[in-house]
Amino acid sequence: MTMPIRYFIVASFLFLAGCAVTPPFSDDMLHNVDRSLKPEQALKGAAQGKKVMWGGVIVNATNTADHTDFSILYYPLDSAQRPDRQQSPKHRFIARYPGYLETMVYAPGREITVIGELQGAEQGKIGDAPYQFPVIKASKIHLWPLEGDSRVHFGVGVGIGVHM
Repeated sequence: MTMPIRYFIVASFLFLAGCAVTPPFSDDMLHNVDRSLKPEQALKGAAQGKKVMWGGVIVNATNTADHTDFSILYYPLDSAQRPDRQQSPKHRFIARYPGYLETMVYAPGREITVIGELQGAEQGKIGDAPYQFPVIKASKIHLWPLEGDSRVHFGVGVGIGVHM
């Protein structure tokens, strides 16, 4: 194999490795997490106290005196622990984070992944319809960047820009 081809192959592998998405939560953080338990199953009383990792899209965020509540439309997670919006949403749940988080940052429509302990269920409403929400006490939260908000940029070529 010639030297330029070797360099090309090595550069290709390095580039692809740089594109890999690292999950936000390490294996240590996932210790004792029941990854098989879904929100619709959590409404059964036996699930209370279990540690879960769920994600989805923020529907609403509310601050109280001592915590921030997120109403989240659940999506299954992909291998990078990101909500997989190619799948159908399954249920809604409430993630209760102890403390204050800015609701303008954690805004409706943002994707989020949460690790926490199931605290039971609360009655609420979606519109005028009654709804039972599983509630988790969030210990870890990852807010995903907005689409197109990549901090890594790569480009090759020549360009001319005109600024006025």
